[in-house]
Amino acid sequence: MQSIGCPYFRRCTSHVCSYRRRCIVKPHHWVVFLLLWSAAAHAQEIPVKSIPVATGTQFLLFPSENAALGGVNIALRDVWHDAYSNPARGSSIKGAHVAVTPHFYKIGETIGSQSSSARSLPLSIMLRRGSWFGTASLAWQEMSKRTAVSCCTFFNASFVTTRPPEASSLSIHNLYSYVMAGRVIPNTRMSVGVSVFSGWLNGLEGVQLLYAQNSGLEQEGRMTNIRLGVAQDWIDGRHAELVLSYHRFKMDHTLTEGFFSTEAWFLDTGIRLEQDQTHSWALRAGYEHPVGQGWRLGGRLVGDWKSHPKIPNYDLMQIPRDPGNSQAYNLGIGVARTIGRTTYGLDAVYEPIWSHTWANALEDTPLADSDNVIPKGAMTVENFFRFQNGHVRMGLRQRGQRMEIGAGLNLRLYSYRLKQENYVEQFKRTLDQSWSEWTFTSGTAYSFDTFTVRYLIIMTWGTGRPGLAQSRVRDAAAAFASNFVVAPAGPLDVARARVWTHQISLLLPL
Repeated sequence: MQSIGCPYFRRCTSHVCSYRRRCIVKPHHWVVFLLLWSAAAHAQEIPVKSIPVATGTQFLLFPSENAALGGVNIALRDVWHDAYSNPARGSSIKGAHVAVTPHFYKIGETIGSQSSSARSLPLSIMLRRGSWFGTASLAWQEMSKRTAVSCCTFFNASFVTTRPPEASSLSIHNLYSYVMAGRVIPNTRMSVGVSVFSGWLNGLEGVQLLYAQNSGLEQEGRMTNIRLGVAQDWIDGRHAELVLSYHRFKMDHTLTEGFFSTEAWFLDTGIRLEQDQTHSWALRAGYEHPVGQGWRLGGRLVGDWKSHPKIPNYDLMQIPRDPGNSQAYNLGIGVARTIGRTTYGLDAVYEPIWSHTWANALEDTPLADSDNVIPKGAMTVENFFRFQNGHVRMGLRQRGQRMEIGAGLNLRLYSYRLKQENYVEQFKRTLDQSWSEWTFTSGTAYSFDTFTVRYLIIMTWGTGRPGLAQSRVRDAAAAFASNFVVAPAGPLDVARARVWTHQISLLLPL
């Protein structure tokens, strides 16, 4: 991993034990490495998140009925979105439809940091003919980042200075595509389907925080998610499904490096290239069962196995990152009930995650308290993360003759313990961390004679720009770390930033 600090300190500070082949990261760098994993994992089944960073709703591209109900989905069907979650559930498509779902989000401004927003315009065509069904979607997205104030600390100085107050802005564009095809097996109530979701990316929300010391960051990459699904419906209302998915992510980062000085605000010193890769296999199984009087019960089990062949050396860390892996599981139960025109539901999810990362020495390095030498390529630090996360989703919907209104709440609880072994400095460390994120959702829909329009608003609290609470900046490394990295030796201090999302969905039958 690479630590945050002055650009002069690019040299690796890690060491390698001659008897252990695992890498160790210095204590104040443990949090950042999972941030980008979460940013790149939106198309995965279970994203991993170790820091409460506001990342927005970049991948809210498809229509959904239950999004206004806090995202309740275990025991409550979502006719608009089921085909995107499990391609086999595209069998619920009736006839041919066109869906247009423009959406906008904004991360509220915080002093001394960037504010971000994005606009997306997805267009989808859904078709069912006989036993065959399919969907094709294309989405264009513009992301904007605006910096009103920039902070920097001179090397070996004990004060903070700022750039001139004029604001700067940057716009980048992403393109997404989704293709799904499936079929209902003749003479059965079983359907199968396959889908491919691809993204041509010039930016991911949150990555800019990891390269805070550079005057310019350009991103370019590709993500692909392939899903194979099977769904079985019974006459009595029972439903079962199985989804196998593969996720691949690769991103190139081009950075303009430099440093601040008293003569010029920023001096460029060169170009640096970094690369990030993640591969993931996931398996999801779900079951729903009606229990009478409008009640439905459901259960879901998900396993997600990730590997990270290449992780960049961020400005926030000076110890080079090497491969790591994680195992994430999701066990959820849900209940829903429909009485007349009223529907409400509740989901409860337990999410245990194990993650293991390490770093390898770049050169032969002596141990801190002995004459032994750690050979090049051996491991110096090991990090073992144990997450015990939880999710609670609840929502209520009331339908009328043509109009419906819904509201919901999504509470995410994050908790983990980090056990770190440093074979160079020869010590062990344990850290416990937890926080919560609250998301309120609301929406309304109106069905005209020939089309349906739906509006969704999402507000998220509990995320922002994390840092380390401290009263005085003592050097460049501490200044940057306080803005972006949570050090194990200090309390977590988050500059709160609310995320506001608006989406309009228009469904037109053909």
